[in-house]
Amino acid sequence: MENFRLNNTFEFNQFMGGSENVYRFNFGILITEGVKYLADKYECYWLLDMICIHSRDIKDTEEFQVWILKRLVGSYFKLSVEDGNKNVIKVIDIPISDFEADEVHLWLENEVIHLPNEH
Repeated sequence: MENFRLNNTFEFNQFMGGSENVYRFNFGILITEGVKYLADKYECYWLLDMICIHSRDIKDTEEFQVWILKRLVGSYFKLSVEDGNKNVIKVIDIPISDFEADEVHLWLENEVIHLPNEH
């Protein structure tokens, strides 16, 4: 069975090339239209909260962060952050989640969380 990776689905093509609006989130972080759509449709504001919280301690050394939520087995996920060069900086275990997809990537840059295709 092929992994269901949200970033590869047609529904996110509408956000390709950028976002006209950004929305204030937590800790001074902004989110784009695509990320707001993701959080609304897939009920994963908890994921954005996790990114906001755990990005604080690395923001001074890594202004560009690639956040990857990946299903390992069943409802067990791991959330990892990379520096954009595939160097893993931090891994967070998420023992249970009802997130529908097997994997999603989000980028945090200059205090804005966006989908990779919104860059």
